[in-house]
Amino acid sequence: MSLSDFSQLLFPNWLQDWIRYELLPKLGLTPHQFASGLLSGFIDTILFVFMALGLLSGGRTYMAQQYTLPEHIQATTLQWAATADKIARDVDIPREVPLVLWFKESGMEAVNPDLCTGIIGAYDLVRSGERPCFEPGPITKIEVAEQLRIGAEEFKKRCADITYYTIDAEIIKRCYFAYNAGVGASQRYDADTSAYVMNNYSADHRNMIYSDIVLGTVQMEQTGAWPTHLAMQSLITGALDEANGEIFSIAFLDMSTRLYDWLNYRFINNIYDNDAQMGFPTTRTLNNEKCIGAPHFLGDPDLRPALNPIFEMPLLTQDVHGCQYALPGIDISSDNRSAVIQAPMQGHVTTYTDQWYNTTIRIENEEWVVLMLHPRSYLVSDGEVERGQAVGIMGAIGNATGPHVHYTIYDKVNETFVDPARFLP
Repeated sequence: MSLSDFSQLLFPNWLQDWIRYELLPKLGLTPHQFASGLLSGFIDTILFVFMALGLLSGGRTYMAQQYTLPEHIQATTLQWAATADKIARDVDIPREVPLVLWFKESGMEAVNPDLCTGIIGAYDLVRSGERPCFEPGPITKIEVAEQLRIGAEEFKKRCADITYYTIDAEIIKRCYFAYNAGVGASQRYDADTSAYVMNNYSADHRNMIYSDIVLGTVQMEQTGAWPTHLAMQSLITGALDEANGEIFSIAFLDMSTRLYDWLNYRFINNIYDNDAQMGFPTTRTLNNEKCIGAPHFLGDPDLRPALNPIFEMPLLTQDVHGCQYALPGIDISSDNRSAVIQAPMQGHVTTYTDQWYNTTIRIENEEWVVLMLHPRSYLVSDGEVERGQAVGIMGAIGNATGPHVHYTIYDKVNETFVDPARFLP
């Protein structure tokens, strides 16, 4: 018996018609909503079963055996975990990073070294004059928190594609490499060859040679950034779960979101076409948005934004606003709170978190720039995209009260922001 025959046996046509035209309307559901709900519940159930089997607990046990930090480091880690988590959320980097930077630079001692670089080793910032000398000697808790934030912000600058929810080992290792050796070096070389990143990670990464502008070339004994990150992740997650009686961890929550978004994109949202329209008020007033200008119309039509970033049941939730933030645009939502975001035009895409903590998808070509804010997931990496390509999942990350896309268009020819409504089908 084939799969289609088996499916027909379980769900004959009369039963499918009854569910679609009788049951679902009485429940106030559409077939899409019903399928989406089943998919979400199925994935959550699978994840719960896996966690109940103790996979996360087993991983913690392994990490505790493999990379045991000294007791005083463990105590300091737990003492500052909440502060580091707040800083990491604000800057949008993994929560362990501020503590790892402190550990790598000053062994998590609250004492500024004599070199004026502070506990986070901000040599470049002090040398350039961007930061004054950090007074050598013991520092207060407020100053520790301030320096952890400085280190976190520098980390984000050098690795803009990382987020609070990043769990990909290769991305995190590359970001530690970029923080220590520079963005250029992280792009040219392998992070696995850096003692700063990998030392003591395995038998092949013990006592690696490390070069530093202050220390010179030395044989490194302190655990590298990546195994320290893993050890702190295990320690913090274990402590939080033990204290709160929870079995969920950030890694599994992130995995659930990513898996659901990918399946939703592959099997649910692709049943919709790209020509959905969205109604605007018959009377619109843009007088209060002085930064909006007239777009050019004589350029290449293939480069022009021509699609709604939300093509599944798009809803206008707010007309043009945002000049005070230099991001004037419209807010578009959908009945599906995890709708797919598509590229309105072809161009080069980058993803990042802006200064207001809004996740952002930015696409630029020779004539236009579009920005789409607040996605909860990215479906693309930096590079070229085509018009209509799925690039993310609608969310509410940053300055947002609910899932939507803040859609902004900048005209590079006329050098002005323009009304996005003029570019929707």
